[in-house]
Amino acid sequence: MKRHRLADARITSSNCLGHTCGTNIDTEGIDFTNKKPHLTYIDKVFSFNQDTSCPLLFNLNTGGENADDFQVKLLLDECDCSNVPCTLTRDAVFEIDNTFVVVEYFNTRPPGNIIASQITLDGFPVDAVSFSNGQYTAKTANVLSRIQKDRCLDKGLPTKVFFLINNVGPWDFRATYVLEGTVTTGGRLCKFRAEISNTPDSPNTSLPPSALSNFAIRNLSLPCAINGIAPDINFQFNARINLVNPRLVVNCETCPPPIPVNGVEGEQEETKLFPPFPCYPCPPCPPVVNPLNCTVSLVTALAIEPEIHVETVRRTLFCLNACEGLQPCQGSVVAAEIEDDIEECIIGGVDRPDCCCCDDSKDFKDCDDSKEHIRDIIKHKSRCEESPEFEDDCFEDDCFEDDRFEDKRFCRKDREDVEDVRRIIRKHEKNDDEEDVRERIRKKRRTAFQFHGSNGCSW
Repeated sequence: MKRHRLADARITSSNCLGHTCGTNIDTEGIDFTNKKPHLTYIDKVFSFNQDTSCPLLFNLNTGGENADDFQVKLLLDECDCSNVPCTLTRDAVFEIDNTFVVVEYFNTRPPGNIIASQITLDGFPVDAVSFSNGQYTAKTANVLSRIQKDRCLDKGLPTKVFFLINNVGPWDFRATYVLEGTVTTGGRLCKFRAEISNTPDSPNTSLPPSALSNFAIRNLSLPCAINGIAPDINFQFNARINLVNPRLVVNCETCPPPIPVNGVEGEQEETKLFPPFPCYPCPPCPPVVNPLNCTVSLVTALAIEPEIHVETVRRTLFCLNACEGLQPCQGSVVAAEIEDDIEECIIGGVDRPDCCCCDDSKDFKDCDDSKEHIRDIIKHKSRCEESPEFEDDCFEDDCFEDDRFEDKRFCRKDREDVEDVRRIIRKHEKNDDEEDVRERIRKKRRTAFQFHGSNGCSW
């Protein structure tokens, strides 16, 4: 089994947020080439626009018959120095100071119900419309020749067109309504914050079928087609929602009236009450109501402004200077053999239990202690070897000794010492010490064929 390490992110016990949030990128099992030019197709954006349709009015009541479709979070905080906690009473009066709406979902009902005839470019309908993952895509291959302007084509510039979508809808949405302010309850003034939202298993809030919207963008840039690749128009919907004259209404639980029950025949008749114990709150209990027994509902008008985000993209050829991931073809024998060799080397087998050692980094290091000494020699001698003024930069006293090798004294001044170090390296290492184990295996497996150019191979 392949072992994985958290080399890209180390999380301390105090950073609890990192256990549930953040990116998770693991490139440990992937080798990359050095940077070099690559040809690649990327969706280039030529137009990035948005438009807002006329507001739609909708009356919302989260109580009554719709109470099961909404969940309420109500927080109360005292405003005075009293130690008595704030409790909600039946006669509570809310003073709303601030409101806002978080739109979680807004789309057509059902999603994807827009057809090509509803979308026009300078009055001509688009070829086709598709819907996937909340986004619409309009095709323009056939309509492109009708709307492009010659003077734009001659200059190699996109043509600006009038983009129109009409009669979009009906709409479905989900949202969280947040209201803040003060409430007078039980003779006290308290701060409150209420969050009312759709329950997870409830249906979406639906606007009437007659609530339709139109969207228009006057300067949508549409590039030409290249090598048969025409631009696409991608768009998706959202909305801004405002509360108009909102009210919070208190709903409290009440006790059922007691039911008299007569005694059994033959015994002394005794009138009993059911339920035997009065539920809370009931007289003679005080009129203060526990917050768990009281909820609030929102009664308001919604001003909904549907929004559209439109972008024109075309697959465009680019030359990028980047590192390419070296990954074998899926299902190939080479890929399977490389994976087996890597795992056997990391874990250690019967024939080679000390194949290589791993540290916290992504590199594999051999277990031979003498290799570390050779690295020190390389670092010590490289400055003299690469210096153009060799005689001036190296001094006789810049030397060090080691008893593990035949050549016990290494000085930067002597040019012959550099060759001695190279000889020692060749003696104690069969391959370059800095080369990754997986890269060596990959090169060894590539003996059956050779690459020609950048796009193919020949056996």
